[in-house]
Amino acid sequence: MIRSMKTNRFIYFFLYALVFGNTGVGYAQQANLVQIPETGSKTLLNSGWYARRANEIRIDGNQLTMQPFKPDGWMKATVPGTVLTTMLDNNMFPDPEVSLNNNLIPDIYLVGRDFYTFWFVRPFEVKELEKDKQVWLNFRGINYKAEIFLNGKRINHTTHEGMFLRQSYCITPYLKENEVNVLAVIVHPPDHPGNPYQRQIRSQEAAAHRCPYC
Repeated sequence: MIRSMKTNRFIYFFLYALVFGNTGVGYAQQANLVQIPETGSKTLLNSGWYARRANEIRIDGNQLTMQPFKPDGWMKATVPGTVLTTMLDNNMFPDPEVSLNNNLIPDIYLVGRDFYTFWFVRPFEVKELEKDKQVWLNFRGINYKAEIFLNGKRINHTTHEGMFLRQSYCITPYLKENEVNVLAVIVHPPDHPGNPYQRQIRSQEAAAHRCPYC
């Protein structure tokens, strides 16, 4: 979301977390033009995103956003939405609300965190900015951890960590006017996702050893 504020003359980008639709970005040269809003209005960055599993990308975020983005091998991402939302919208799994299809979605405890760690990339263009305006990238809820890059620079020096936390970053120094900008966010699940079977097993063990007269 971009919002222009009259008092400080700031412009805000609100990124609805990964937490991402498509508006027809086909090549790096065809990035979406992000309109600078009038004072008091806003612009959402909830379209034009691409996603790909992180272990398929052999370069880091600095390199990924420093070069022209080519969408070959990437899938269109749903924003706002989770990693699983994007996977479902790209038919990687059948509809989990039908029959027992939910059992076909791998549990992170069994397949590991890398299975659900994804890059999200959004190419865009902006026209010339007024000298007295600043641009802020505002995340409205990333789950769970994220590193954020723009045009070859990491913009969050401390990893964004927490469940659906909001955070803003000034990106004015990193923007390219009248050129293609490449924004990339790598999203990680929690370090310890937990064992969904553990509590049930313990409950069964406790029931097996429970004294019937207690």
